[in-house]
Amino acid sequence: MKPDDPYPVLRSAQSAVLLIFFMPSAGTNHSQRALLTAFADSLQAHLGCLLRVLRINEANHPDVVKSFAITQTPAFVLVRRGIELWRQEGLSDQATLVELIQNLLTEKVS
Repeated sequence: MKPDDPYPVLRSAQSAVLLIFFMPSAGTNHSQRALLTAFADSLQAHLGCLLRVLRINEANHPDVVKSFAITQTPAFVLVRRGIELWRQEGLSDQATLVELIQNLLTEKVS
């Protein structure tokens, strides 16, 4: 871990991870990939204190995609301590996702 990394991989056991699954480069055009990357970065910026956002490319991590039984991309899976809290297949607007995830994480903590 780099000391200047704004999104360190190591977090406490209480923190959550938002997995964003997407198709390999051949399955999407450049603008779709750029949009999804910007979307993921923006989610990380908004939710950085609550979770870590990880992008999972099906071409690089086919076993992970298979283990989560992802049938449509993009797909979002919220996990804490190895337990799936929520999932959504298909893109949604950022404000809705941020609010939903914040509510889910604060409900699970209390």
